[in-house]
Amino acid sequence: MRVIAGEAKGRKLKAPAHGVRPLTDRAKETLFNILNPNIEDANFLDLFAGSGSVGIEALSRGAKLSFFVEKSRDVVKFIYANLGSTGLRDRAEVFLLDVRRAIKILDSKGAKFDIIYVGAPYGSKDFVPSLELLGNSSLLHSKAIVVAEHRSRDAIPENINKLSKYREKKLGDTTLSFYKVEST
Repeated sequence: MRVIAGEAKGRKLKAPAHGVRPLTDRAKETLFNILNPNIEDANFLDLFAGSGSVGIEALSRGAKLSFFVEKSRDVVKFIYANLGSTGLRDRAEVFLLDVRRAIKILDSKGAKFDIIYVGAPYGSKDFVPSLELLGNSSLLHSKAIVVAEHRSRDAIPENINKLSKYREKKLGDTTLSFYKVEST
């Protein structure tokens, strides 16, 4: 696993041997080719962050800030190590929290994000409820993008509260579903 492009291009990233399913380089490259016009100076939120590879890629490609949310203390150590080895720690915040609790806390603090990546473990009971919370929150700028990574065989809703799916990209067993905020 490595950073694909930007200021930390080529830097190797570490991940735990078990319990984390990092996004493949091919899928990460596809994701960021789609997000590229929106990355520069973005506030990025990486939910179910695992090793942090998606949020770190965003920072490397010019995001202003990346917030990482991961509930496993052991896995958070990898996020810190990867931020250190890439030299991107100064533009990152790491939260050792359950994702749904983190969404509620960030929302109550008035945080706003341009891009939110939801990479829950496949089959997680927290996946759709987390999307529902996001769709009801004030965390999203009016032109924000939410990307939900899921198994291709798992259907997820077209509309989730104020989120509306506008694009889907299948990459083998992985699908990236892109949502935007519906205009009110």
